[in-house]
Order: sequence, then C-alpha cells, then structure tokens
Amino acid sequence: MKKVILTGVLLTGVLFAGMRENVGCGLGTELWGHSADNSVLKQALAATTNGTFGNQTFGITSGTSGCRKPANFVSNQKLQKFIADNMDQVAMDISAGKGETLDTIADLLNVPAEKRPLFYSKLKANFDKIYSSNAVDSAKVIDSIAETL
Repeated sequence: MKKVILTGVLLTGVLFAGMRENVGCGLGTELWGHSADNSVLKQALAATTNGTFGNQTFGITSGTSGCRKPANFVSNQKLQKFIADNMDQVAMDISAGKGETLDTIADLLNVPAEKRPLFYSKLKANFDKIYSSNAVDSAKVIDSIAETL
C-alpha cells in the first residue's frame, strides 16, 4: 500500500515538476511554495493542499494566498446586483449608447463625468462582445464592461 501511495505522490509530483508556478496559488503554495521550487514531493504536497482545500478561487478573487486578482476583476457588489437585476435594460441602453442604466453603471464604476461619453461609445461599439449570446450571464457582462475601461 505504501508503494502505491508513494508512486501516486511521485507521479503527481512529476506532473507538477519544475518551478513553483506549477502549483498555482493558494494555501498549499503558501505552506510549501518557497521550498518547493526544486522538490517534486513538495510541489505535489502544495498542489494536493491547494486542490483539497479548494481555496484558490477565494485567493484569486480576494488577491490573497499568493494569488493576484485579474486586471479586469470588478468586486463592486452593488454593480453585480444592479446588472443582474437589469440585464435587459442594460442591453438596450448599451445598444443605444445612452440611458439611465449606463449612468448608474458609470457611477458604480467611478467613471469621471468627462470620460462618460467615451465610455458609453465604447460600450455601444462592443455590444456584440458584451452580449455575446442570449444566454450570457451578468458576470460575463460585467467582465466585458470592465475590459472597455
């Protein structure tokens, strides 16, 4: 049994061999990362810890545990709720390049008044990207809007 476990750990380690970036960010990287660069076993332990505790998503969204937030990450809960509750009207206003929902989105994103006309025109120009399908969800809409900033 010990040989099977050791073989599994080593095989996992071989898959993650190389530099620390192989195991990503998370609790395992924080616990084992600094000493894992040249150790297959420690990289396997880091990867297993990251996978077991499932904390990479939290680390990515919060910018903790050695993770970095994506550049276009929008953490504004009011914006998320507003867009989720007003998807159809947001779509109509983006397609027109003006409207109350765009004013609200600009307020929630702290877009300065002098930059709003450009922001609205960018949204209108990217409507097909923002609303890429009938089944697009609010999170994708927010990510696409953030990319226009």
